[in-house]
Amino acid sequence: MKTLPRLAIASSMLVAQLAAHATVSAGHWSASAGNAFPGLDINLSIRIDQTIDGDFTGTFWNYNAQAGTLRYVTTNIDEGSTLFLVKPGDVVSQAMVDAPGVNDLGNGEAAVVVGREFYLGAATSSLSDPGVTWGNIEQRTSFGWALFQAQADGSLKILDSAMAFREAGIVVGTLQAVPEPGTWALMGLGLLGLAVVKPRRR
Repeated sequence: MKTLPRLAIASSMLVAQLAAHATVSAGHWSASAGNAFPGLDINLSIRIDQTIDGDFTGTFWNYNAQAGTLRYVTTNIDEGSTLFLVKPGDVVSQAMVDAPGVNDLGNGEAAVVVGREFYLGAATSSLSDPGVTWGNIEQRTSFGWALFQAQADGSLKILDSAMAFREAGIVVGTLQAVPEPGTWALMGLGLLGLAVVKPRRR
C-alpha cells in the first residue's frame, strides 16, 4: 500500500517540475515596413523569435491596409516559421501546422482578407531544440500569437504578442501554454493517487 502514496507524491512533483520549466513569455514578435528584397512585392517583414534568447526567423508579406488583405511572399532560409490567421481562444499547436483549415494564410498565390486589426499565430522551431533536425523541421517546438493593428500610414503595429518556447502550443490572447498529452496523464495519475491515499488516512 505504500506504493500508491509514493506514486502520488512522485507524480505531483514531476508535474510541478514540468510546470516550472514552462517557457511562455510576452513579446518575441516584431514587424517593420519596407522591402527587404527589392524586386519582390514586399512591404512588411514579420520576425518571430525561435528561442527565448532571441534567435529570430523572418517572413515577408504584402499588406494592403485599404483592402485589409495580407499576402505571403517569402521567408528566411533557416528553420523558418508558419503563420496562421487566428482569433482569441484558438490553440496554436502542431495540429494547426498539420491541418491549418480556416487558419491557413495560403501559399502566396492570393491575398487573404484579415482586416485592419487581426491576430496571427506562429509555429517555429530551432535546431538548438532537443531532437530538432533538418529532417524533422516541420515538427514545430515553439508557438505564439500577435495582435496587429493597421496605422494611419498603412503600416502594421503589434499591440500584444507572446511565445511558448519548447511547449506543445499556446492559447491565443493569453500566456497559457498547452500541456503535452503526457503531462495531462501524469496530472491524472497524481490526482488519482491522492484520491486513493486520502480515504486511507481517516
